[in-house]
Amino acid sequence: MDSLAVIESDPATFAAAIEAAALHDGTAPADQEMFVRIDDECVETPASGAGAQRASYCTLAGDRFDRLAVSGESVDAMFDIDTVLGWLDWVDGDRLTVRFEGQAGVTSRLVFSSEGDEVGVDCVDDPAVLDSVETYLPDCFDGATFLDEAGTPLPTTVETTASELSRLVDAVDLAAAPEAYPLVVREEEMAVDVESDSAAVSASLDADVAGPAVTNRYGEGFATVVRGIDGDVTLQTGPGEPVAFVQDGDTHTLRFVVSRE
Repeated sequence: MDSLAVIESDPATFAAAIEAAALHDGTAPADQEMFVRIDDECVETPASGAGAQRASYCTLAGDRFDRLAVSGESVDAMFDIDTVLGWLDWVDGDRLTVRFEGQAGVTSRLVFSSEGDEVGVDCVDDPAVLDSVETYLPDCFDGATFLDEAGTPLPTTVETTASELSRLVDAVDLAAAPEAYPLVVREEEMAVDVESDSAAVSASLDADVAGPAVTNRYGEGFATVVRGIDGDVTLQTGPGEPVAFVQDGDTHTLRFVVSRE
């Protein structure tokens, strides 16, 4: 097998990049496998499963790592998230080299090397599986801006925090409401508006809101994203539209899209 790409970093930085893109909440990642595409400038996760209600498109700049080198235009890799995170926790060293080995831009094995430790982890390289991966999501964004099917930015934005969104998710769960999470934006505020057979909840959440009012309902994917993120986040949506959660930092842009119920 050929060496297709190399990333050098400390183990914690590389693991944190995977955890952020995988919505790892400290217990388990939201997905079993991750598909990544690497070029000389960045590592990105452009894929989702067919018909998925929740999808992610995360970009990690090469500057996030000590070294990022690719021996072609781009390299694809698909691997088991728990397995990779487990071996990253196992390697005993301050410095880590990750080699992506395979052929024709497709990774068959990841090799972790750290101060004498070396671990090889198999990747998914079955052409039938890789051909089924959908990579449309990058076309739905202009940088950190979520676009509708016509290529127009979604009109409603909500700048808030993961902790405020957690209050919404917790209200739905505590009220034992049906499995739908309402995103309500009205009169320039984000509101909690939850009703079930056992409780009725109304509250305002701390947020900066712009654009038209929306009352959209989302499935469990909404709660999965909220539980997996931390800090400031911008929601982008519109009446009857999906919602994108965007976190834009110096060396990363995390984008998670949840389809409407």
